Amino acid sequence: MKETQTHAAVRQGYARVAKEKTSCCGPTGRGVEIDIAKQIGYSDADIAGPAATGNLGLGCGNPTAIANLKPGEIVVDLGSGAGFDALLAAEKLGGDGRFIGVDMTPEMLARARTNAVNAGYAQTVEFREGLIEALPVAAESADVVISNCVINLSPDKATVFREVFRVLKPGGRLAISDILLTKPLPPEIAQSVSALIGCVAGAETEEVYVGHIRDAGFVDIELQRRPAGEIFDFAADDPVVSAAIAELGIERAREVAGTVFSYTIQAKKP
Repeated sequence: MKETQTHAAVRQGYARVAKEKTSCCGPTGRGVEIDIAKQIGYSDADIAGPAATGNLGLGCGNPTAIANLKPGEIVVDLGSGAGFDALLAAEKLGGDGRFIGVDMTPEMLARARTNAVNAGYAQTVEFREGLIEALPVAAESADVVISNCVINLSPDKATVFREVFRVLKPGGRLAISDILLTKPLPPEIAQSVSALIGCVAGAETEEVYVGHIRDAGFVDIELQRRPAGEIFDFAADDPVVSAAIAELGIERAREVAGTVFSYTIQAKKP
């Protein structure tokens, strides 16, 4: 698949995150990253353990908590970032398991590879550069595919889920966290680059998003959601929020925020 302007914008934004150690929605310190991780479902042990170096405060859920990972399994992560979920998964997969992270941002890949080596998982964890719409992974080779607030950044989500279906073994599992909407965003926000990098502008409605999963061939689709207001607040230094307020006004921006939800989604390949 050829890259798009969306891919370029996302790569640039997340390269900055990797270099400057900021979250996707604004500057952070170590305490903020920890707070975000706790809010979205990571345990104190997750945050304090060897995987902690990969925590950049970027996710909207904890897919490793719902994936039911087993020793010896092969796991693929779409948009693996600095490797937080990779290192958490490696603990569960053991020496016979394998984790393959796919990311299109070289700066993130460099951080993730360093984190894996430092955490002692260089033999079981690897990171590959590529687009999630064209996964550099063999067909029917993975037991589980996870992703954490990344698929919504894709300009072609239907292709992403077809690729996930392709790389999973029969009976394989999908376990993801993502931002979805109850109704479409106003054009001002949907077209905002800062809102895209902040995991909002690329979001689709639940109906459309789940339709992609179903059309790809998945069955036993299970959803859980919670208001994304628990993750995205109205902090003055948040560029996504500031842009929304500038375009819409505070009351309309709050109304729009009420349509944004954090989902955990599970499904199976027959």
